[in-house]
Amino acid sequence: MRALQALAVVAAVALTAALPARAGEIPLAGDSLIAALRGDQVWCSGWRDRDRSCEDVAYVDSVDGAEIRQITRYRVSLDPDLQMAVRQTMTMQGGALCATFKFADLDIVVLVDGEPAPAEQALPILVVLSQSLADLEGKRACETFVRDEATGEIRSTATLDGEPAPEFDSVYRLIPPDTRIKLRPMFEDTEEPSPV
Repeated sequence: MRALQALAVVAAVALTAALPARAGEIPLAGDSLIAALRGDQVWCSGWRDRDRSCEDVAYVDSVDGAEIRQITRYRVSLDPDLQMAVRQTMTMQGGALCATFKFADLDIVVLVDGEPAPAEQALPILVVLSQSLADLEGKRACETFVRDEATGEIRSTATLDGEPAPEFDSVYRLIPPDTRIKLRPMFEDTEEPSPV
């Protein structure tokens, strides 16, 4: 289930209401969110200190006015070494990043051992993924953000079609791009993280 949740967050980022901040948190919206997105940082979801690893990593590819394009990378498995890189475009609406989920609009590259998989290997994976995410098709997703003043971490809260979707909430650590990060497999019961 985590694999679908993680990819769905990337594919369907969105929120319509302002995120309530807890004590010690500052809302990130408008110019402050654009500044964080434009920063040369890797957005690491689910940082784990013990092995310096992330559940997934996102890189902001471009910010053009209210349009934000990001690339998120997921490790599906270690053996075989299977990853996905997903590029999507979102728009800033009020204090939120929003997108209507359309699988056909995603640019997904399946990687095997760090190289793009041949079409005959990637196609069955993409078909299964499309079927798994069919319930999200056409839904409006939004994500709002707050920054923890003490840790610098960013917490996101998501909605789908205006309804809370806590299964897509996340906590991000912004990491310098030259930092060595391990990317944990989505199904990591017995697998060790590997570097990205």
